[in-house]
Amino acid sequence: MNAASMSCAATGLQRSGPLAMNAATTSRTGPASGLPKHSWGASARRAFVAPATISERLQRKLSTNYSVVLPQYEPTDPSGIPEVFGNVHSTESMSAVDGPGVRFLVFVQGCAMRCLFCSNPGTWTLKGGNKTSSKEIAADIKRVRNYLKPRGGITISGGEAMLQPHFVSTVFQEVHALGLNTTVDTTGQGTKAGNWDVVLPHTDLVLFCIKHIDPIKYEALTGMKQRGASGFADQLAERKIPFYLRYVYIPGYTDGVKDIDKLIEWCKQQPTFQGIELLPYHVLGRNKWEVMGLPYPLDGTNTPPHEQVRAVIKVFNDNDVPVICAE
Repeated sequence: MNAASMSCAATGLQRSGPLAMNAATTSRTGPASGLPKHSWGASARRAFVAPATISERLQRKLSTNYSVVLPQYEPTDPSGIPEVFGNVHSTESMSAVDGPGVRFLVFVQGCAMRCLFCSNPGTWTLKGGNKTSSKEIAADIKRVRNYLKPRGGITISGGEAMLQPHFVSTVFQEVHALGLNTTVDTTGQGTKAGNWDVVLPHTDLVLFCIKHIDPIKYEALTGMKQRGASGFADQLAERKIPFYLRYVYIPGYTDGVKDIDKLIEWCKQQPTFQGIELLPYHVLGRNKWEVMGLPYPLDGTNTPPHEQVRAVIKVFNDNDVPVICAE
């Protein structure tokens, strides 16, 4: 999708009203020219947020960022695992916000979506980045393995991890051989035979970015049909793979009351759903669009104020839906 079509998509997306807020709340949205002084988008750090009014039972359930317990593996000989090359944008040796424990984070190249709020447009093309061996990634992880134990492991993000399935699958096999667990951060792109059957057998946890629960708004935000994501969710249920739902909360785009209600209903129907990781919209990636010479599609959209975010967290909590959120 080119810049012109992305601009049209932004214009054509039906903007839905946020959860009802009082006058004091709406006065703190900040100027359109920049972030408010204490904006949710001022920091990329994510931490658990739980209102004091939720039940004691739910409070216990939400006591950690990622409460899911993943399998533990004994180290094994990796010599039988083939070497596969992939295009990698970058890596981080220590991340505490992309799955349980401390994690080695890999950003791969390539994404078919053209999300209006994308923070990393430089990862869109599959041919970018650095050609990297799965054995090289495994060696890098091995050097920091002791810092990743006992709960941690690797998380592969992007771009879109599912678009390099054989590379991701092989890296995950290497990680299991090191005695660590695996997580993929994905929008569920690809097909069952070509992508999901390759990656998911070696995946312990999924961070599933749903984009939007409404199919029409989903397409307007991403440039792609929603049916692929729906099929991917069915695969997680069938394979009994736990997942956290990542949801970017954008004023006027993904914060509609009916959309939130529908999202809650959908989450409750998913047998392996663990909770929502709510990501309040920020403009930290806007400069990357400018560097690429592309107009930023959501120019003028502000980060949501604290009160609005806490209000939607309460809606989720009141419906017994666990929430991880930025602060």
